[in-house]
Amino acid sequence: MRSSGGYELVLAAVLLGLFGFFLDRRLGWTPVLTVVFTICGFTGAVLSVYARYKAEIHRLGEETAALRSRARVQPAEDPA
Repeated sequence: MRSSGGYELVLAAVLLGLFGFFLDRRLGWTPVLTVVFTICGFTGAVLSVYARYKAEIHRLGEETAALRSRARVQPAEDPA
């Protein structure tokens, strides 16, 4: 079973947010890097899911076109 990207959307934002929080605590910038890294993580995950979606739609379109052209070439069998 394939994931639809839900885990990726959450984990990327959380992991980068935690990394930003760690850096914020070290540098004393409190919410700046946490917010920036969280937004970057979520944006990257959304773009990744979207790119996989577009590739899958393209693949299915080509597969459908191949099946349709194959169905047009092969004559229907005579039931009699």
